[in-house]
Amino acid sequence: MHSKYFKIHELVPKKMFEKYGEAAWRYVDPRLIESIDKLKEHFNLGTMTINNYFWGGNREWSGIRTPESHYYSFGSQHSYANAIDAVFSHYSEEEVRNYIIDNKDLFPHIKGIELGVSWLHIDVRNEDELVLFNK
Repeated sequence: MHSKYFKIHELVPKKMFEKYGEAAWRYVDPRLIESIDKLKEHFNLGTMTINNYFWGGNREWSGIRTPESHYYSFGSQHSYANAIDAVFSHYSEEEVRNYIIDNKDLFPHIKGIELGVSWLHIDVRNEDELVLFNK
C-alpha cells in the first residue's frame, strides 16, 4: 500500500530509503498509511512534515526508527513502523490532537497519541481503545 500524499522517504530513514527505495513501503503498516492520508485530507492547508531530510531538512527519525537512531527504543511504536511524529505549517499540533480525540470514529486505526509534546505523535499500536500518554 502506498500513500496518496506522502513519499516513502518521508516515512523511513535515509539509509533505508537508499537501500530499498520504493520497496520500503512493505515495512510501513497500512493502518498508519491510511491514518496519515486521512489527516492530510482534513488538515490540507500547508504542510504536514514527517521526515524532510530528502529536501535538506533535519528530520530523519520521525517515522521508522532503526537502531542507528539515537531516538531508537526497542519498545517504541516507531521501531515497528507503527508511528509517526509530524509538524504542521498551518495548524497547531494541539488542534490536530484534539480533532483526532474528538473524532475517534474517523481514525479507527490511531490507538496512541502522545500528549505534552510540540509535535503530533500518533501510532497504530495493537490496542482496543485510544491510549493517551505522556513520554
